[in-house]
Amino acid sequence: MSAMSKFFAAKEAPTAQQDLSSRTDWLRKVYLFENLTTIPAAIDLLAHLVEEQNFAKYSSILREGEEGKEAFFLLSGNVKVIKSTTAGEHFPVAILTAEDHPSFGEAALLQSDRRNATIVCETDCKVLLLHKEAFDAFCGEHPEWALPVVLRIARVIVERLHKANNDVILLYNALMSEVKGL
Repeated sequence: MSAMSKFFAAKEAPTAQQDLSSRTDWLRKVYLFENLTTIPAAIDLLAHLVEEQNFAKYSSILREGEEGKEAFFLLSGNVKVIKSTTAGEHFPVAILTAEDHPSFGEAALLQSDRRNATIVCETDCKVLLLHKEAFDAFCGEHPEWALPVVLRIARVIVERLHKANNDVILLYNALMSEVKGL
């Protein structure tokens, strides 16, 4: 039995066709999957693999420091990305809105690891989530479809790393200016 067959055998009853169609349409607009829009079977398979979940206003979708084993795609609502300092202070670093088709937690699809931010709902939210196990099965069965997605995940991670590096340089320069000004 293939990895995909095992995954579907363990999964709950199939989603209604209307829900599946709306998931497919949504996934086509997500940056990670844009290179698959010319391969309807790939997007359709991903639509079967994701699960829909609702979160109430002010609830946390994920928490900094917790182990992550899934990626999230915001279907409706707004979320705040929050980072913690070593002193335990929390500060918002971004607001994500469903209209932009954002994703978060993508790195967990490549390697289960600790979350590096907390995501809190600013409104009632609906997300699609993709478990690492399902993504691994997708990659194993269809490596030709997986490669463009993995490359997009890598780009997202590299962009965030560059931003973090620039933030460190900015903070260092501000600290040095402050020290020299004393």
